[in-house]
Parts: sequence; C-alpha cells; structure tokens
Amino acid sequence: MRKSLVILIFISLTSLFLNLYKKDSTPPGFNADEAAFGYNAYSISKTARDEYGTLLPLRLKSFGDYKMPLYSYLAAPFVGFMGLSETSARMPNTILVVLLPFALYALVKELFDKENPALIASALGGLSWGLLSISRQAHEAYLAVFLTTITLLMFIKLTKKATPLRLSLFLLCNLALLFSYQSGRIFSVGFFILSFFYFWRKKGGKQILLFFLGLLLLFGVTDLIYQPKRVGNLLFFNTPGFSMKINELRGEGGSRLVYNKLTTAKRDFYNSYAKYFSPEFLFISGDENPRFGFLDMGPITLIEYVFLFIGLYYLFKKKERYRYVLLALLLISPLPAALSWAGISLTRSLFFLIPIYIIVAYGMYQLFKAIPNNFKYLLLAYLIVAELSLLFYTWDFYLNHYPKRALVQKAWEVGNKELASFVKNNYDNYDHFYLTRKNGQPYIFLLFYMQYPPEKYQKEALLSAPDQYGFGQVEHFDKFIFSTNFDPKDKGSVVIGYPEDFDGRQIDKSKIKKITNNNREVFWIHEIK
Repeated sequence: MRKSLVILIFISLTSLFLNLYKKDSTPPGFNADEAAFGYNAYSISKTARDEYGTLLPLRLKSFGDYKMPLYSYLAAPFVGFMGLSETSARMPNTILVVLLPFALYALVKELFDKENPALIASALGGLSWGLLSISRQAHEAYLAVFLTTITLLMFIKLTKKATPLRLSLFLLCNLALLFSYQSGRIFSVGFFILSFFYFWRKKGGKQILLFFLGLLLLFGVTDLIYQPKRVGNLLFFNTPGFSMKINELRGEGGSRLVYNKLTTAKRDFYNSYAKYFSPEFLFISGDENPRFGFLDMGPITLIEYVFLFIGLYYLFKKKERYRYVLLALLLISPLPAALSWAGISLTRSLFFLIPIYIIVAYGMYQLFKAIPNNFKYLLLAYLIVAELSLLFYTWDFYLNHYPKRALVQKAWEVGNKELASFVKNNYDNYDHFYLTRKNGQPYIFLLFYMQYPPEKYQKEALLSAPDQYGFGQVEHFDKFIFSTNFDPKDKGSVVIGYPEDFDGRQIDKSKIKKITNNNREVFWIHEIK
C-alpha cells in the first residue's frame, strides 16, 4: 500500500503540473462562461446572491441558460479569499485535478479488487489530455466527472456492505451531482435506476428509494421554478434547421411516412451517437468546437483505443462482476452529447473517458498477464514508450501550437480582457461606451475584469427574452450600451467593435485606435467628437 501511495502521489502531482503548465497562454483566453461562473462566485461571496439578486440560487440565470450553480458555490471561497481573477475562478478544478487520480484508483480497486489495474487507470486519467484540457478551464464538466466517479464509488461500496455512512455519502454525492452539470442529471437518474434494482428487496430499501426519489423530485422543482429553455433548445430535434430538413425532403417527393420527426430524429441520433465511438472523435480530431478540440488533439490515444476493445474482451471472458455496469456506463456516457445539435462535444461527453480508462487499464493488465514471461517486459516497455510519445505530441500541439491558431483565438474570445482594461482606464473620459456584442456576451467581461460591485449591478441587471438558442442579451448597464448602432450626436462617447462593425460607416479610419492581443488586431476604437 505504501508503494501504491507513492505512485499515486506522483501521478497526482504530474496531473497538477499538466493543469498549471503554461496556463497563462493555453487556453489563449478566458471565455464568457468562465467569466459568468467567476462573477457569480464573486457576487455570492459578497452578497449571497447571484448577479440578478437571487438569494442562494439553485440555478444561475446567467445568459438565460440557467447554469447549474455548484461550480460557482465552490469557487466563491477562493474568489472571496484571493480576489476575483482567472486563477481564483478556475481554482475548484485545479483542486479536483489533485483528487481525481485517487478517486479513480479507489473506484477501480473496488471494481476488480486488484492493485495494478487501479494504478494504470489512475495514471491514464492523470495524464489524459482529454480530461486535463477541460480542468484548465472554469468548466463544470470536470466537476461533474469527479462527482460521478465518487458517486459510482459510493454505490459500489454500498453493494458490498451497506452502512449508514456509506449511504449518506452516496446520497450526498448524488445530490451534489444533480447541481453540477446538465449531464450529471442523467447519471443521477441512472444511479436511481441502479439503486432501485439493488435496494428494492433489501431491508429498509423502499425507504431509501423514496428518499432518493425525493431528492430527484426536489431537484425537478427547480425546473418548474426557473423554467430553463436552454436545455430544450440544445436538443437537435427542436431546432428550426431540423424542421427545415424534413420539409425539404418532403418537398423533393419524400413520403411523410418515411420523413417525419420521429424517423428523422432516430436516424440523426444514431449517426451522432455512433460518432462518439469512432476513431475520428476519440483519437484524431476530438471536439468539433475549436474551444475544446482541434485536429491532432483527440481525447485518448491510439494505444488506448486499441486496448478499449481488448479490455472489453477480457471483461466478459473473465466474467467480471461489474462488467455490465462498465458496459452500461460506456454506452450511456455519450447520450447527452448525442442529443445536442451543437456537434460532437467533448465537454458534454467528458465522463465517457472514465469507463474508457477503466476498461483500457483492465485490458492492459490482463494482456500483460497472458503474455509469456520472455515478452512481458518488452511489451511493457513498448507500451510505455508508445503511450508517452503519443501523449507528448498531443500535449505539445495543445500547449505550443493550438493557442496560436486564429480560429482558436476567435473561439476563445481573445481581446476582451484588453478591452475591459481599456474601459477601466478610460471610464471617466467618456459619457457612453458603445460595445459590439457580435461574438458572445461582452457585459460579463466588464463585470468580471472591472470587478463591478455586485450589489450595484443587481439593481441594474436586465436580460432580454431568450433567442432561438436559449440565450438572452444584456442591452445596457451603467455607461455601457451593447450595440454599435451609435448616435453620431452622442459626443464624448466611444464605439468599440470588430473591424467589420465599421464597414460602410462614415468615419475617419486613420484616427481609429486599436486593441490588440499578442500583436493580433482584435477591436477598433472610434471616438465620437
């Protein structure tokens, strides 16, 4: 055990290093969702209310997407103690990076009662680019992965020996999971189904299930209170494009019996779902959104992809007790992402990597056992060198090349920090600031980087009705008007926008000031005189 502890500490410290190294430049920016979690944490730490003045909210209204609040609650102590910054906003995931290798080790040890596959799985998770790239952000997906792993661990322990402490921890973890991320809700329901089959015939089991059901219903009340539309708008079959596709097919002579919402949705879902198991997603390109993925940055390596199938083979050959649980986790994990119109998503399917690493670790362990002694260490050396080489190239591209790509910088909304700095330094020089809202939610960057007093903003906060994607807009607050349709008579004001925002304007472009990021021109500044 002492040897394993030393190895786990080394894995954990390596994981922390990979979380922190070059974090100031990769990712290349701090996006609007991160700023929203950070500012709401700041608001909660100062006033116990979110940016809209809701006391201890069970959802964060934010951009009208009603984010799960747990990440901001966890960030609030760090923001309160360290001050509002990118570092403090990202601190919860930085802490969890240290803990996840231990959680993964404990889970695999419970599943197989073997030390070596547990250490292998911990190492795979601790070095994983797919997991750690999200941990470098203030993103609730990594939090949900950690909580799902812990909740699963508690459930496995319960099946072996039910004690009041284990039951309490299981229910507490599951409750936290409900408020962590949208995909966490699916896993919570999954745990309820598993618990139903396990506890139904146990003494006191019905009372436990009723309590568990009560937690789910309590959470469901938040949907009735807040009535979030963002989740519904993410479903691909609720988009205008989906309906247009069906109408187009019918207009070309397609039968209503063949081309309707049910049949077309089923086909599109199966196609999307299958992509999550493909080499294209898993070890070639990853997420289609350049904020979370890029060519040559697959979530896992080719070695891991091969051993996924080897591991599945051995799981069923050896008739492992929890083989169907692992298979179910593998098959269920991509479901939330496959139902979305937003393309192949690493963040929405992030827990998918946990059953993959567990099965891969088991496959490596069993294959190593099956190889004749003369070849064992040769195989081990080859696997280590090959795996580390593939990981090195992924990490090298991510750290040194990915942040320099123009498409990536746009996805990460670079320049907003510099824009906020300009506004802060020139706040008293202008009567109004007209700012573009072409790429995201500019108001949240001003709140975050200016550390705008929450108690003041709560009195001004006003969000427009949600658009077709479930997002609202802040039209104005304080001196800030989020539009480039400025009034030429509004002397003593300034307009800040992208270069294309000024196309066709009768302005003297020779007097335009510019905001740059890493010598790249981002915003133009036009003074109204």
